[in-house]
Amino acid sequence: MKKLAILSLSLISAAAFATGPGNGGSSSPQINVNAPSVQITSLSHSSLQNTASGNAAARQNVASNTGNVTIDALSLQIASVRDSGVSNEASNDAAATQNLATNMGKVNVTGGQLQLVSLRNAYVGNSASGRSSAVQNVSSNNGCQVCN
Repeated sequence: MKKLAILSLSLISAAAFATGPGNGGSSSPQINVNAPSVQITSLSHSSLQNTASGNAAARQNVASNTGNVTIDALSLQIASVRDSGVSNEASNDAAATQNLATNMGKVNVTGGQLQLVSLRNAYVGNSASGRSSAVQNVSSNNGCQVCN
């Protein structure tokens, strides 16, 4: 029961950071933490999928910040994946972006930070076809705001 509660809270937390289709990056959210920040997502026997098709955009952020990201202090971002599949796919002129324990945007951390994706018996996939773009960041910082 405790694991179920932690998983539920993790998924709710991840959903809070997920953003819908953008408008070309002109109104990227400002994220300025300026204090210790902890983001943890734990998946077990699960499937986490991000798919866009047909001139669409799909963005999925798991234990991640996306936008202009500042932080300025200790930040701990953890995605723990066990016996699960994580995939990101774009087709037919679409763009899909998936971030796991990642900061994406201009990214200024200037402090201690640990970004960890722990995988056990897990699959992580990223694919694009038909003039599409699939960007997947795992335990990383990506300064590009409109990489799709």
